[in-house]
Amino acid sequence: MSVVIEPARAGTQAAVETLVRFGPGGALLGILAGPAGKGPVLLLPSAGLQPRSGPFRLHWILAQRLAAQGIRSFRYDIPGVGEAPRLPDCDATQATIAAIDRLEALHGCGTFAIGGICSAADTGWDAAVADPRVSALLMLDGVCFGGPWHRYARILDLLRRLPREWRRFAGKARGRLRGGGGLDSSAFRSWPTRPQARAQFAQMLAREVRMLWIFSGGYADRFLHPRQFEWSFGACVHDPRVAMHYWPDCDHTYFGKDQRERLLEEVVRWMRALPERPSP
Repeated sequence: MSVVIEPARAGTQAAVETLVRFGPGGALLGILAGPAGKGPVLLLPSAGLQPRSGPFRLHWILAQRLAAQGIRSFRYDIPGVGEAPRLPDCDATQATIAAIDRLEALHGCGTFAIGGICSAADTGWDAAVADPRVSALLMLDGVCFGGPWHRYARILDLLRRLPREWRRFAGKARGRLRGGGGLDSSAFRSWPTRPQARAQFAQMLAREVRMLWIFSGGYADRFLHPRQFEWSFGACVHDPRVAMHYWPDCDHTYFGKDQRERLLEEVVRWMRALPERPSP
């Protein structure tokens, strides 16, 4: 097996990085990258079984790109993932708030963006709900709800198949149209109910939280149609502080280099456009 290590772009220097210990007894560790600035620091928690470097070193590469734009980032392992020990009294949200406290106290960080892919998006959501210092939210295949538009997209997909394929899928159609019939993301992710999520979404907007949502084609068990977004969270998704993209050609972990490049460019552009402080 050969592995291609993606270098930093030509003409850029590696970001200055600082190890930061935080959490109970300083048991957790993260890396603060980039120069001191006035804008939000992007927190990048580990997701699933991925360590803080991110899938295909995505977090490390993003840290370099952001540092070149004068933006700081902080990538870290949540308890029980990567190099971090399991901590019985400290979950991902509590660890994130401990990281925010430490970065604010020792490194002058005042506002924070947070998020990532899959469960890292969930950590970001929970932290943004809990802590007003979070002023921006990065949701990559994050919280969403199926509903009629998801079922509609499944039906269209089935109808597009050639007639010779229909018999093979007929026996599974009922479960597929309900979104069931197997293990999906709901089996290992903890979300609020749809009414709770709508209320939390509106509350975050009320305090000027900016949001970037991207749904990939690798998230088909949960998201298949752009109109699911409004069905999930209501008309407030049209607020100018909210951006949403549906990229059905991309994998859940952005396996292809071109996919990662597309994602990196979008996140850097979004971070550059964030205000230095939340609007009053």
